[in-house]
Amino acid sequence: MKKRDIWISVAIIAAAFLLLYLYSQGQGQIKIDAGGAVATLQLRSSWLSKATIISGAEPATVSGRVQRPQRLSLSMKQGSDTWQIDSRGPWGGLSKIKVTNNKTTVLKLGPPFSIKSKARKSGSSVSIDFAIIGQVSEKYQNYARKNNRAVPAAKANIVDETGKVLASGKFAYG
Repeated sequence: MKKRDIWISVAIIAAAFLLLYLYSQGQGQIKIDAGGAVATLQLRSSWLSKATIISGAEPATVSGRVQRPQRLSLSMKQGSDTWQIDSRGPWGGLSKIKVTNNKTTVLKLGPPFSIKSKARKSGSSVSIDFAIIGQVSEKYQNYARKNNRAVPAAKANIVDETGKVLASGKFAYG
């Protein structure tokens, strides 16, 4: 009887390990809808490997589990110029991408963007900052590249009710 109980225990443990292994080997797909832009999303698949997904017609196959983004790059052609903007987080609704076995997860990210400004007063100076936010609340870096070169900082004018310019300057990156 004891021998039989040992073999039953070993069989149950082996079956549990087999189910755990099969579950961890499950795969699903991720498809990116970037609103006309080309998106490149790097995921931290595991501590040994990274997965890179590029938007397009075909979904990319990844492990069927919660995926976490590491880097996102969006690029878009406008005439002969290519504009690019990057994100390294915070990720908003993109922070945990749940990929289900044998199913396709569609990510809608990127444009249209929301620009959120924030003003701070310190003594006699006022600092105005802005954030570029995508569809799922992912935050992008405050600078863009045009043809792989940094775009000059934006200029700003502060005007009164009559249209008279009170102050002017430009944004500084960083």
